[in-house]
Amino acid sequence: MKSQIVYSKKLPKSQLFPKESIIFYDSVLLKNKGIKSWLMDFPHKIALKSGEELKTIENLMLMLKKISNLPVAKSTSLTFVAVGGGSVGDFVGFMASIYKRGRRLVLIPSTWLASVDSSHGGKNGLNFLKTKNQIGSFYPAHKIYICKELLMSQPNLLLTEAMGEIIKIAVLCDLMLFGAFEKGSIRASEIYKYISRIINNKYKIVDQDPFEKKGLRRLLNLGHTMGHVFESHYGWPHGVSVLLGLQFSARWSFAKGILNQKDFFRIFNLIDSLELNQNLSFALSNLSKKNIISHLSNDKKLIAKHKLEFIFIKKIGSCLRKAVTIEQILLEIKRQRAEQ
Repeated sequence: MKSQIVYSKKLPKSQLFPKESIIFYDSVLLKNKGIKSWLMDFPHKIALKSGEELKTIENLMLMLKKISNLPVAKSTSLTFVAVGGGSVGDFVGFMASIYKRGRRLVLIPSTWLASVDSSHGGKNGLNFLKTKNQIGSFYPAHKIYICKELLMSQPNLLLTEAMGEIIKIAVLCDLMLFGAFEKGSIRASEIYKYISRIINNKYKIVDQDPFEKKGLRRLLNLGHTMGHVFESHYGWPHGVSVLLGLQFSARWSFAKGILNQKDFFRIFNLIDSLELNQNLSFALSNLSKKNIISHLSNDKKLIAKHKLEFIFIKKIGSCLRKAVTIEQILLEIKRQRAEQ
């Protein structure tokens, strides 16, 4: 099933949803008067505290009990509506995929990152044994509302965090988009202007390999191998961690002669222009060998014991998958540390 994407200026009216709808929303959104007022139109709603801590089996069991106690018909019209960022979408999406063998799912992403990335492609997941997204399903949303009013109300910090996935898409398959960002078009209004292009680029890859059976969809893991290590070890935001992972990939691709010097500097300089509070030098220098091996050994991209697919950059707009060992990654980390 393909998701229907609806671009709207304002939040969708309650009349557009079945009466048997449950709204799951990030509790922080109550600070927004417009959202608070909008929620009043729905009789069945549950607040969630967003973050990776939400995505646990324990919280899943608690939430399923809450749903069972709600005075709403559990018919085939039952619709789960998730309003929030990636963690809320992941959690509610997984519930929708298993409740009574599947109920309709609608996503209203409230963050830039969720609007361009996690809401699309059907992946849902829970964390397990302190490792991210180890339990999950492929369950595309019936509808995804990209709401301009909601996104424009988000702080600039959340836009910066989304740039990890946005720049990733540009490096993967869109040279024109990358060039637009180089010209300084990294403002909310400019990102929204390109949002449908960013989303469509992701679907071009997802549609070739919707269930990750061919390996083609793994290209979307560009920047994520080391990005997930940084995110798990330091607790940094996902998008920021991916940006540093992109720099790591660019460095390794350049060192191997896959990426030319011009494109290497273009990628590195664009990410540096975001003026992040974190940097690759610090990220690499404060990781122990034991930490790295532990995180990489649980990587979902493992294709054999101690071996995974790493995404290298050929040029801006084109990347390739290549099998590498964990030992090769450790050696490259050592090399990049020496380069600092």
